[in-house]
Amino acid sequence: MKLYIDGLFYKCSGIGRYYESLTKEFAKRGIKIYTCVYKNLKTDFERDFAGINNIEPIFVDYEKFSIKGFFKQPKILRKLEHDVDLFFYPHINLPYYIPKNTIVTIHDLRPLTHFWDRNKIKREIFLFYLKRAIKHSAQIITISNTVANELRKNFKWINKEIKVIYEFIDEKFMQDYELNEPLIKHPYLLFIGNRKKHKNLEILIKAFSKIQNEIPHYLVIAGAKESDKDDIDVMVEKLDLKSRVIELIRPSDETIINLYTFADLFIFPSLFEGFGLPPLEAVSLGCPVILSDIPVLREIFGEAGLYFNPHNEEDLAKTILRVILDKNFRDKLLQNQRNRLKIFDKEKIIDEYVELFDKIRLRGSL
Repeated sequence: MKLYIDGLFYKCSGIGRYYESLTKEFAKRGIKIYTCVYKNLKTDFERDFAGINNIEPIFVDYEKFSIKGFFKQPKILRKLEHDVDLFFYPHINLPYYIPKNTIVTIHDLRPLTHFWDRNKIKREIFLFYLKRAIKHSAQIITISNTVANELRKNFKWINKEIKVIYEFIDEKFMQDYELNEPLIKHPYLLFIGNRKKHKNLEILIKAFSKIQNEIPHYLVIAGAKESDKDDIDVMVEKLDLKSRVIELIRPSDETIINLYTFADLFIFPSLFEGFGLPPLEAVSLGCPVILSDIPVLREIFGEAGLYFNPHNEEDLAKTILRVILDKNFRDKLLQNQRNRLKIFDKEKIIDEYVELFDKIRLRGSL
């Protein structure tokens, strides 16, 4: 099989990791891959994909969602169309010309919700691309049933199958590491993610302030932030928590692995997600998790989840203490959550993609 995978989201947070993981796994299955990648990322790409021979990158002079790429990429697609069986877009950024056997993944509909924190123009651009992807793709993939249901609710005119294929945990978070030294020398609670409003970090800060004198733990917040001093920093200062909150900005994967491995508890207070990989990564590396009570996290963790009201800092504080103060309960929670990981087995999920690709390829040849 020969596959084109759009690589314009390479190195772009969650979708970038989704692209990188799938591309490597498809290549390991013997699929010949062509991929367009922004030329400024050539060095990174050649390092990250070193030793994988059946990936042919095409380095281009345009980025994702650019007008230049919208009109220029079709030249590449037309050249590949006679050789490539399928065109797979890990996001909705389809160009002006869309080949027949095109597959898109829709990760979430946040721009259509009140959680959208960017301008209206970007929302309209998202909506433009989303409608084109729904209408012109041969197949829609979503990463959860929650996203699929939201799609059907918002676009009742969809008349094609939506295939749900869960994300899997990258193998780097599945290994047994022999880490002797924690980066953080104190016992700690952990949050990993960006600091956008829907991540709901404020309620975690407030909950931690209520229990800081009852436990010896620090709160570690690791992830990107958009300014030197943001609302989270202001809240930490206001609640006099600077001596108990540790911030790590844009941590490497190696740092994240260390943080997961030695944390006593991972807290995921998000109000909106398309899937939610960090809690699964944490569990895989031996850290139990507590989760905001939202539909998608109920879907992913089921009865193995321990949920709290994401609008109530008292409930979150109580849930943290329940786990931290009872080691037997914490160990049992982790064991139940580790059993849940079987659903997200990498090989099973890659099989789902390959079976779907074969089905679309056969359908397209009829």
